[in-house]
Amino acid sequence: MTARPVQKRCASWLAVLLAFAVVAAACGGDDGDGGEAQPTQAVETTETAAPAAPDEPAEAPVDDGGEEAPAPAEPDDEPLVAPVDTTTTTTPPDGGEAVEAPAEPEPQFGGTLKVAVEAESDGLNPAANNFAVSAYVMTYPVFDPVAYWNTQGQWIPYLAESFTPIDDGQSWQMKLREGVRFHDGTPLGADDVIATFNAQLADPIVSLAVRPYYPEDISEALTRIDDLTVQFNPLDKFGFFPQFITSQLGMIAPAEWLAAAADDPNLNQYPIGTGPFMIESRTQDEVTVLVRNPDYWAADITDIYLDRIEVYPITDTVIAAERVAAGDIDLMVTSNSDAILTLRDSEGVQTIENLRSSEDFAMMNTQMAPFDDIRARQALTHATDRDAYVALIRQGVSPPADTMFHPDLIWHNPDVKQESNMPELAGPLVAAYCADFPGNCSGGKINMELQYSGPSVAQTRIAELLIDSWDPFFNVTEQELLQDDHILEVALGFYNVVTWRQFGAVDPDNDVLWIECRSISFISLNWPRDCSPERDALMYEQRATNDLDRRVEIWHWIQENIRDSYTYIFFNHANWTIGAGDHVQNICGQTSPDGVELFCNNQGRVQLHQVWLS
Repeated sequence: MTARPVQKRCASWLAVLLAFAVVAAACGGDDGDGGEAQPTQAVETTETAAPAAPDEPAEAPVDDGGEEAPAPAEPDDEPLVAPVDTTTTTTPPDGGEAVEAPAEPEPQFGGTLKVAVEAESDGLNPAANNFAVSAYVMTYPVFDPVAYWNTQGQWIPYLAESFTPIDDGQSWQMKLREGVRFHDGTPLGADDVIATFNAQLADPIVSLAVRPYYPEDISEALTRIDDLTVQFNPLDKFGFFPQFITSQLGMIAPAEWLAAAADDPNLNQYPIGTGPFMIESRTQDEVTVLVRNPDYWAADITDIYLDRIEVYPITDTVIAAERVAAGDIDLMVTSNSDAILTLRDSEGVQTIENLRSSEDFAMMNTQMAPFDDIRARQALTHATDRDAYVALIRQGVSPPADTMFHPDLIWHNPDVKQESNMPELAGPLVAAYCADFPGNCSGGKINMELQYSGPSVAQTRIAELLIDSWDPFFNVTEQELLQDDHILEVALGFYNVVTWRQFGAVDPDNDVLWIECRSISFISLNWPRDCSPERDALMYEQRATNDLDRRVEIWHWIQENIRDSYTYIFFNHANWTIGAGDHVQNICGQTSPDGVELFCNNQGRVQLHQVWLS
């Protein structure tokens, strides 16, 4: 589950909230005011998919004041609806141009896949622990999610047999497949779904990403229809509810095991799922060993080739990349530029790169001085040297970003440009601010704090580069915190400016969580604490419809709204890269139990259940 500060966050108890960027509606903050709405009549099962891109550019949305935002320019090429395309490269032995890989050999059964992840997870219980990329590497083989994404970025049933919208999407019924058994032999049923949902609500952190979607009387949120069917009754009308349970919140554990784990948290390290692999052993910060499930419920329709998967936390991703090149690690996932360059330059290594799923940026706290004043936010934005950041930090691996959407995506508004690298505009704003608030300034500069996680060589380099561009206008105090403390401070609003990574969900509605007013509370998931009721109304409107044209209009306007709020300074589109030896086959060939090919590299999340070794 994506899923952030620029540095590693898996060990943090709040990393789960970032990982939920992809699941969104099952997370906490994307509801409307529709009420409980018990259904009166079921309709035919509908698998809502992302429609094709429209032929004509969308008209600009109308805001509450009746003014139209400018219409976006029509792109030269038809844009993508979802960030699904990946680029695969292989370095040939002579170091020349990458060539097409030869035809794959016949699949082979057996063997052990050794995987490096950039951090450890505090546990592997989807109802109680905090999943980021590293945790998903370990848990997707253990748990079949109830829904997932196909290669076009459309949700599909997975562990569920079907999803049925009720009252035009006011509620949704989910029917599970028959004959599914957990690793302990117990059958999967509706009671397990309800127990997992209740366990999520009982967890103080996971509940933040669940409760806001449902009525205040949470007993009305989920209804048992029969042994295999449950009905979700969210506050809002959803045109595509199942996409929000494609990740951690769609992983189901047995009811009895969840009760036992609530009494004995040590069990969180050894979850019981329905997936093709089971946990054989786990030593945190060293290795987690998964072994093939001999009684996998879908074994007769899904070939599972590997015998074992061994997952090693290697926090220095460059070292991990070197070990992939040396052949003692088979596969890794990273967004670190140095590691990506190492993988690209290594003979016999393939990379699968996705530059369209998440952005790196700085963000400002709008509820704490000096950035509660838009002039200070504007001045910091103008003073930022984004071009130097992209060149020196990302080293050509990741392209610059103007908004939360890559230009290849239909959601991207080409009229919105990042207002950085304009230091000449910062001076007058700083002077005006300091004239009004002299107590927040020294020597004609605004006093501020830059907070980041560490110790980290990369974060220190980023801080030095940013401070160098801000120094003519701001007196910057650095605060380096351990990542757990850093994320907690941000969630509580105890910061001025931080560096972060976020957005890039397969469907943009899954990112509403981070920018809506209802995510602002004592612990806020709207990190900048910027509230726009007008923006909320449009976000909830697009959630309720499958009209792609209208949704595009709204998201184009939202990017203008975010630009004009000056809460984010976008740096670049992150490059999530899967690096593997050429002997690792079928990384992007995983399929659902129905034989539907799956999204391969979703913010670094990758399924491994049908990988094989040549």
